[in-house]
Amino acid sequence: MIFASLMWSTGGVLGKSTHASGVVLSFWRLWIASAVLLLMVAITKRWPSRIDFRRAALAGVLFGLNICAFFIAIQSVNIATALIIAALAPVLALPVSVRFFGEHLTTVKLVCAAASVIGVVVAVVATPASGSSGESSVIGYLWSLLALVFWVAYLLVSKSVRPRVETVRFMFVVSFIGALTVSLLAVVTAANLGEIHGTGWMWVSILAIGPGICGHGLVAWAQPRVDASVTSVLIQAEPIGATIAAWIFLDERINLTQGLAMVGVIAALCVLAYSESREGSMTIVDAVS
Repeated sequence: MIFASLMWSTGGVLGKSTHASGVVLSFWRLWIASAVLLLMVAITKRWPSRIDFRRAALAGVLFGLNICAFFIAIQSVNIATALIIAALAPVLALPVSVRFFGEHLTTVKLVCAAASVIGVVVAVVATPASGSSGESSVIGYLWSLLALVFWVAYLLVSKSVRPRVETVRFMFVVSFIGALTVSLLAVVTAANLGEIHGTGWMWVSILAIGPGICGHGLVAWAQPRVDASVTSVLIQAEPIGATIAAWIFLDERINLTQGLAMVGVIAALCVLAYSESREGSMTIVDAVS
């Protein structure tokens, strides 16, 4: 789980290092991952059936849209801000879980959710000025929120699909359908798929295989072996690791106010994730593993 969190933490840095647009980067990231997963499927002879494709198709569409929206977002805002917004997934999923999955709404959950939202607002407002214009930053925030919506929708859809589709088959179908979805976006937006050059191919390949396949694969392998409460908390370490990586490799700095706000958000989300996992309700790890 620690290695999975570390791998996911490098996703934003690897993506920005390619110097490609969000649609182009998502296109190649998903097709490279799909090719590797196809090889895994062939070697293990775990070919997905038509039923598997039908069951996991919507999850694949949402997964592709989430990746695309996130990589578009980090073109305008720093990685720390985009990921701290994305970390609100448990908060956004909470009312849906209460309404449709019978989850109990407690005082602890309400307080944690409110604290997380307030912390994100403070973190966004306190973001240090960068080379991006104010309008560009607002667009980046909107794309980050859209990525969050797609991610939560993916989690909720995959929750109902995962018990009926084996892990390797599920990962391949989601990646393949996600690649088709982004391919359609690339056609509609007339994206230049030749934007990646030189070392950019190395970065996008590492992105697809490392955070993409290995990150999700490690979570899938660790989930039955690690207590759910521990797993849920470790997942929340991704924004911290990503912020450190962006600071070291991309010189994306944060100020003290933003740093304290982020720590507060992560702490509140850890309590929320631990509370949910102890009740046996949906956590981030349930959907991706």
